[in-house]
Amino acid sequence: MDNLTDPSSNNNAFNRGVDTASGSMHKAIDNASAAASPALKQMTNSAHNTVNKMTDGAHYAADAISHKGEQLHNLQQQLTKSTRSRVRSNPLLAIGLAVAGGLLLSWWLNRPRRRPDAS
Repeated sequence: MDNLTDPSSNNNAFNRGVDTASGSMHKAIDNASAAASPALKQMTNSAHNTVNKMTDGAHYAADAISHKGEQLHNLQQQLTKSTRSRVRSNPLLAIGLAVAGGLLLSWWLNRPRRRPDAS
């Protein structure tokens, strides 16, 4: 379970991708602006501001998702540790619960299905 991908490295890769995309968008805006008349300068500045806001929002979302991923990973480790200790302290109960769960699942999956009446 410890060999899962590190959420912070995923976040860094995502942030690099966002920065690359942002740079490409800024370059495209600058190229379009250079070819256009000076009257479009305000629109160009507005487009730059919009790209900057989108980039900031993507960074914020990536950071929030990374933080939640780390929290979930820690919770998974705690639950795994807790479950291991309970199974080790009560092995017969754990086997009994596993058998009962298997029987219930088998019964549920193999029960006859009702077909709706065609009439």
